[in-house]
Amino acid sequence: MANQLTHTLKKVIYVDKEKCVNCHACITACPVKFCNIDNGDHMSINTDLCIACGKCIDACTHEARKPSDDFEEFMANVSRGTHYVAIVAPAIAASFPGTYKQFNGWLKNMGVKAIFDVSFGAELTVKSYLQHIKQGAQTVIAQPCPAIVSYIELYKPELIPYLAPADSPMLHTVKMIREYYHDYSSHKVVVISPCLAKAREFEDTDRSILNVTFKSLDGYFTDHSIDLGSFEAVEFDNPPAERAVLFSSPGGLLRTAEREVPEIAQRTRKIEGQDLIYPYLNNLYTDIKKGIAPLLIDCLNCEHGCNGGPGTLTRDKSLDEIEHLVEARKKETVAAYGDKRGKKRLTKTLDSYWKEGLYVRKYIDKSANNTLVIPTENQKWEIFNTMRKHSDADVYDCSSCGYGSCKDMATAIHNGLNRKENCHYYKSSVILDIATSVSETISQLHEKFRSINDMLQIFTQLKGEFSELEATIGEQSRLVEGFDTIAATIHSVSTQTNLLALNASIEAARAGQAGKGFAVVANEVKRLAENTTKETSKIKDNSLEIKHFFELTETKLASSTNRMEQASELFLKVSGAVDEMNNAIQYLNDKTSSFAQSESSTHKNIGFNRVGLS
Repeated sequence: MANQLTHTLKKVIYVDKEKCVNCHACITACPVKFCNIDNGDHMSINTDLCIACGKCIDACTHEARKPSDDFEEFMANVSRGTHYVAIVAPAIAASFPGTYKQFNGWLKNMGVKAIFDVSFGAELTVKSYLQHIKQGAQTVIAQPCPAIVSYIELYKPELIPYLAPADSPMLHTVKMIREYYHDYSSHKVVVISPCLAKAREFEDTDRSILNVTFKSLDGYFTDHSIDLGSFEAVEFDNPPAERAVLFSSPGGLLRTAEREVPEIAQRTRKIEGQDLIYPYLNNLYTDIKKGIAPLLIDCLNCEHGCNGGPGTLTRDKSLDEIEHLVEARKKETVAAYGDKRGKKRLTKTLDSYWKEGLYVRKYIDKSANNTLVIPTENQKWEIFNTMRKHSDADVYDCSSCGYGSCKDMATAIHNGLNRKENCHYYKSSVILDIATSVSETISQLHEKFRSINDMLQIFTQLKGEFSELEATIGEQSRLVEGFDTIAATIHSVSTQTNLLALNASIEAARAGQAGKGFAVVANEVKRLAENTTKETSKIKDNSLEIKHFFELTETKLASSTNRMEQASELFLKVSGAVDEMNNAIQYLNDKTSSFAQSESSTHKNIGFNRVGLS
């Protein structure tokens, strides 16, 4: 069954890289995840792996994910006079409540030649399904939802044999027109749709069909101030459906099938919403082989069914409000067929538009598009190690990366779809290291600023001692000034002593022999007086030098004291700044330490919040 050919799929979702902030909300929302590619500063999409469910558009809060349909082509063609017929999905009753028939009037006004209700195609679809079941089908997966069909073709090809081999209600309607409405058999077809993925269905079945969403049309109405209420209400050109108008609601297929086979509900699984349907499909093949799978699987991608599709206008409406609008229409259509005769009339009408083999659908195995390589156990741990995960205790499966498990994140990295930097554990681990380093650096700075304060205290003390030295030198300078007086007095005394010694020598000479001893003494006293006079002269000279030295020292001290005063004022300013910086650093250190402890605690406790454990 495997198909070796890859298939290029139509792009229906675009990424505005200027608006994308790479938050990974799209990966979290995406049922297949690996179609999203991290480009560093923005995400991109591998269209050939995207199932076009549109979930990422809702998840993106930055308007970076953009839906795309064929609105512009349709408007251009119809303005050139191209002949179109339109088929309108039953979900229109929820998106254009009370004006969906006026919407038909607008289409007619635009030049559309005929308008058909897909609800009638849904009636034919139920007939095709029941015919297939009567032929002995074991399990039948409903296929109105093209996102689910794409998922099976791309990721679960083993389920292809269990997809209902019948067209969707839209293609039933198109084929009905071409088979039974000969006036329009050659006209182009535009589908008025709630769904982006329908473009994929038409790509595989009939590429001439254009898919135009309610959302694009509503944008056009708003931009051009078009009031649908101003147009004439126009009925559809096909016979009315009965309860198949519910087909756009969850369980609508089942409720329509119950009209023909009341007991079928007991053998049907009704399931919708991305969070449920894809995990269910992942296990379905095993359950089929076990013989425990249901007969009919009524499944839709969107949680609110097609009424809440990515191309609808019901995003701000509650489920009850949506279903109320659809149920109101169902009451009208059921009442139109009324009693048993009405049911027979419906059966006869459906039989007239149903032909064996007309509505057969085949599927394509597109699994060759999925080239994802699953890393071996060793490769997985090599990647984990680069993410700073070194043991099972580091594998938190916190889902912050968007994949739900560390294993899937490692798979994405292995295939070049993502980077370790987007792992919360890795980022927090790096931040924790940085925070610890910053804390240590801040502590070192704190110590250095303490040293500056110590230096300030020493400088203040030195300033005081310098002032005392200046005062002492001033006092010593004044003492030196008295040296001259003292030297003069000594010089006067020595001169007088010299005269006395001279007189004594003269008197001793007169005394003759008797005065010889006294003459010796007088000579010694004279010599002492002369020496004293010489030394006194030296004192005067030295005194002048010392006085000059003190004058010079006082001048320099005065200059230095002035500079010391200026430096003291500067140090006081520095001290104030240091105190402020100390306070700021202490605050930053406390915050950094708190953050580091918080990250450490997160590492320890994150295991209690694991998501998606395998």
